[in-house]
Amino acid sequence: MSRFLSAVAMVFGGAALISGLTAPVAGADTDPAASNGGKTLVVMGDSNTANATWSTMQPQPAGVACPHLPTSWPNQLADRMGLSATQDVADVSCVGAYMWRHGEDHFWTALTEARQAAADGAFGPRTKAVLLQFGLNDAWGADHAAQNELVPCLLDVLRGCSTADAATNANPPALLTGQDYVDHLRDIVTYIRYYAPNARIVLVGYQELHTPGDQAICMGVLGVPVGLPRAGAVTDLFDSLRTAPRDGAAALGVEYFDAAAVTAGHGLCSPDPWLNGIFTPGPDWYGQPGHPTVQGDAAVAQGLHQFLTAR
Repeated sequence: MSRFLSAVAMVFGGAALISGLTAPVAGADTDPAASNGGKTLVVMGDSNTANATWSTMQPQPAGVACPHLPTSWPNQLADRMGLSATQDVADVSCVGAYMWRHGEDHFWTALTEARQAAADGAFGPRTKAVLLQFGLNDAWGADHAAQNELVPCLLDVLRGCSTADAATNANPPALLTGQDYVDHLRDIVTYIRYYAPNARIVLVGYQELHTPGDQAICMGVLGVPVGLPRAGAVTDLFDSLRTAPRDGAAALGVEYFDAAAVTAGHGLCSPDPWLNGIFTPGPDWYGQPGHPTVQGDAAVAQGLHQFLTAR
């Protein structure tokens, strides 16, 4: 049971302009990004982006290299773009990354990832696309405090975990808004626009986590679906992760890719989920719960490839 509780707890986890990354700046020709043509594809994001197995799904301190599954959607997208065998991709996504948080120099955030990408010379006139996928960790708050409050609620099969129940928690989930994305990504977008003027900047949404409007939440355990019908506290949060980045993209004047649309019908409660359960039988046996399966990542990669090549 302790392993099960630990697994459930892990499911819902996964300022000033950038210091050292100012745009525009004097002496831009000395900037790593400006000294070369940049990389064709740049990816920033959290564990839904990097993906990982049980053994590698540990938040990494900033500056420590982050593991990525070979089947993650950035890797599958790079393969579709013919970039897999090249050094023309910068994937700086990391498990546990936040869009923003206090003490961010000690954690991977959108800011620290942007710094890493710039240090790697990722941004330049050759850059065609910069893809960002953030928000899930921010919704749970620092150190996933809201998650810790909600897990006991989710396990209360008699009373459930409705929105009203969550409101009484000490750390209720923070439903994200488009303004959150504007506030925390505006300066990064400004920098990318300056140093990668030809790049399409895309906020990537999350895959379908549940059917919109449905209050139930589910999780496969050893291939057996286990559901909680009254889980509005979680499904409301999932809904905000679909609307907030879309609204934020519109306000920032960048593009939005709806990953939920290309994975529709394959959420956690579906007959054929493209999200890992707990020890899902098959090739995703060691996949991290609540994170994309190989098939789910493939759908996002294919959708993004079509999206990027449509014009």
